[in-house]
Amino acid sequence: MANLRDVLAVLPRIDPLNLIAAACLFLMASTFVALALYAPLKCSNPKLSARKVVMASFAGQLLSDVTPVRSGYFLTPLFLNNLADVPVKQGMTGVFTTGGINSIVKVTICLIGVAYFASFLPLQTEVVNALVAGILILLAGGIFLLLVTWGKGFSNFVTRFEKLPLVGGKVKRLTRMFNNIQEEGQKIKSSIVSVALFIVLSLLCNAAALYFIFSGLWNCFLSLIDFLFIASIASTLTYVPITIAGLGIQEVGYVILLSLLLKMPINPNSIDPRLVAFALIARALFTGTDIVGIGPLLKVGITSRKQKSLNTLKNENR
Repeated sequence: MANLRDVLAVLPRIDPLNLIAAACLFLMASTFVALALYAPLKCSNPKLSARKVVMASFAGQLLSDVTPVRSGYFLTPLFLNNLADVPVKQGMTGVFTTGGINSIVKVTICLIGVAYFASFLPLQTEVVNALVAGILILLAGGIFLLLVTWGKGFSNFVTRFEKLPLVGGKVKRLTRMFNNIQEEGQKIKSSIVSVALFIVLSLLCNAAALYFIFSGLWNCFLSLIDFLFIASIASTLTYVPITIAGLGIQEVGYVILLSLLLKMPINPNSIDPRLVAFALIARALFTGTDIVGIGPLLKVGITSRKQKSLNTLKNENR
């Protein structure tokens, strides 16, 4: 896309204060995602520690940064159970609720953003196809999570497959899990608005972080609303299949959108190195700030190993 030497030459020019501001905003964005998870969990457990939930969420977010379709975040219930003594079914209900609302909010803002940019930008077919793929996956995932959490008809539909040979037993276990989630889901409906608000605040922080990165490379003349839509579109691209959280796809999206907004030619042989630097810095800071989750992630791993050793010793002494 651009000469690596030119890209590296751009990096020292950015104001360190802009990088610090962007890193802090990305950290705040991840914290708001964690608080979005805390909101429904608190409905079932008013004495739940916010700090422990935030740490468990950071561990899940870190895994989501390095897994296809950000699927690693669905291990968060295990971290909640280990770090905050949250029952797995409550943790799954919280994650499903947060994930479903997160998907619907992002799809809504992304669709508005696509319509906004399409009104004055010549979006390429490849870009539109990637966006549509990401939006459809995100929308389908969000609807599925919300159906599992609150859709009684969904459980009844799954029950029909319990009598099938070979898979009937597994379907029964799934039905029990869905029923447990829906039982917990009834307790947390009052948190829907809070969850949506935290997700929007997270997106605003991501947008502001991108704004600071951009303004460190250019005399910024794009508005914060532009970066809100860019952030939502970039977030959608992380759900494109067969990628590690959209690695590569998201960066190309940044480069193309900014090239169009800045009225620069989109030519693989003459891409402005600042555009590539922007995309790389955004990825590095976004993933780097989630490194906060490495502590709880290691703690869970060590605790699980100790528990496994204790169980082995108990079995040997029998």
